[in-house]
Amino acid sequence: MKQYLSWFQVIALSSTSYLPLTFWFFPRIAVDHAGLDALWAVLGVVIVGVITGWVIALNNERFPNATGADISRVVWGKWIGTAVDVLYFPVYLSFIALCIFFFVTVLNSFLPNTPSWILVVTLCLVAARGAWLGIEPLARVASIVHPFTWLGIVFIFLVLLFQAHRLWIPHTVTSWTNTINGIYYLYPLYFGFNIVLMLNPYYQHKKRQSVWYPIISAIAGGVIIVIVSLAVILNLGWEATKDISFSLPFAIQLLRLTGSPVERVGILIIILATAFTVLFVSNAIWGLSTLTARIFNMSDDKYKWFISPVVVLTMIVACSFRNEQQGFQFLDKYLVPLSWVVVPGIPLIQWMTAKLRGLKTEPVPSQRRE
Repeated sequence: MKQYLSWFQVIALSSTSYLPLTFWFFPRIAVDHAGLDALWAVLGVVIVGVITGWVIALNNERFPNATGADISRVVWGKWIGTAVDVLYFPVYLSFIALCIFFFVTVLNSFLPNTPSWILVVTLCLVAARGAWLGIEPLARVASIVHPFTWLGIVFIFLVLLFQAHRLWIPHTVTSWTNTINGIYYLYPLYFGFNIVLMLNPYYQHKKRQSVWYPIISAIAGGVIIVIVSLAVILNLGWEATKDISFSLPFAIQLLRLTGSPVERVGILIIILATAFTVLFVSNAIWGLSTLTARIFNMSDDKYKWFISPVVVLTMIVACSFRNEQQGFQFLDKYLVPLSWVVVPGIPLIQWMTAKLRGLKTEPVPSQRRE
């Protein structure tokens, strides 16, 4: 299979494939479930995210020419492996749909006269076009969108952080139980990281280098998570952060860059977030379509056959959520526990099983290690 993604494109593409599920309100989740240990829970989930990147990297390096769907079959055989691959479909379809629903909910505060379903359909159609073009164009776009989004969010929330009246940061853990509980409910931030497994055959695996790609991606995402959580909680306080459903947009409205060409930075964030979200949905549609092609024993370049049904199902599920409360309930009841199963759980079991059984595949000739 042709290898054409650079190391930077792999990192950028990986980094635009997670975070959106709870990004707009994750400080509220941290405070709600960890209380005064919210910031420790945020730091803890970042560490778990980096470990997740390492586990996924180990799988990719052990099976350098296989997609994530193929790895399951190599490790567990045709029937069990296919069953595991099929498990991913409804989980990730629901994941994409809920991400779209939450983002559209945020957009509705800026576009109150636009029906939600129009925003859902528009976002999905634009994202479908990106997925149709394929992984190489998506990687080129990601290498532009991700740096600008990363730098924009880091800059804006650092300014917001130092605008806080009190830079009070806890230096001791008051309850390890609360901290672990917070980590458990925050982990869906990394839902979507599995796309790295599907990218596996599309980049060169170089000795002691390519294993770092998912890890670097997780570190870059972790920097954003830590800075944003600090800025939101220290500006709003623990109680206000807990009571406001979408705390990030609210916190952004507190920031004014007097004398700046863009004094209302909330608009800038929404522009960056929209580009990031469309790319994220495109990545997810491509990954889910490619997974479906492999489930039906078709080559991964036949993914276009499945883009339309994936997009239609995604729009239907996204429009089926009636309100924010129902979305939050679905997240807590289903996607939180499933995130621990499909993101770190299955890849870790795959790697351990492959290690014990001595299973691995060789890289294609153009990728052989020195």
